[in-house]
Amino acid sequence: KAAPPIITDSTESQILKPISQPSLRSNFQETAFFFPQLHTDAEGNIILKFKAPDALTRWKLMAFGHTKELQSGSLTESATTSKELMIVPNTPRFFREGDKMVYSAKVTNLSDKDIHGKATLQLIDAITENYQDSLFKNHLNEISFNIKKGESQSVQWNIEIPQNFTNPLKIITLAKSVNFSDGEQNVVPVLLNSMLVT
Repeated sequence: KAAPPIITDSTESQILKPISQPSLRSNFQETAFFFPQLHTDAEGNIILKFKAPDALTRWKLMAFGHTKELQSGSLTESATTSKELMIVPNTPRFFREGDKMVYSAKVTNLSDKDIHGKATLQLIDAITENYQDSLFKNHLNEISFNIKKGESQSVQWNIEIPQNFTNPLKIITLAKSVNFSDGEQNVVPVLLNSMLVT
């Protein structure tokens, strides 16, 4: 088993402690929770317990209630799912063979202090599970970042979609610092660069 990576801080020339591999966010369903019949306790309270999807976003909560006498009421609130350090990639819906592109992501620092670390892009064949960074010319797949508290920074990687590669591509974007980490995993189809003529 490979040892966890050690991130070095070039600004202070010291070795920082290694961190564990972050769990990858991959469930991006648009409905977090739906249950048509909820019951109140004796005081009229309802407790909702559910696992939120992995999307780091704002959610709209809508509730509607009624009594047997057809008295009704409604509620609209919002909730936010977030982390101290977040990476949100700008993933396209598909790739097309032969394309050259800049794959970008936004790294956000919501902690109470400045964060420095590294953002990584990994490209994996979703069928064979083989790493394809070299094939996609993702040579500089690790980028350093320094983000002040409450701010965001864009990170970018230049990649090329090779010819005759048509397997789905698993894309993993990671952001790591000493105390915080985040990761997102997406699967994107690779389309042939050909035109159907009838």
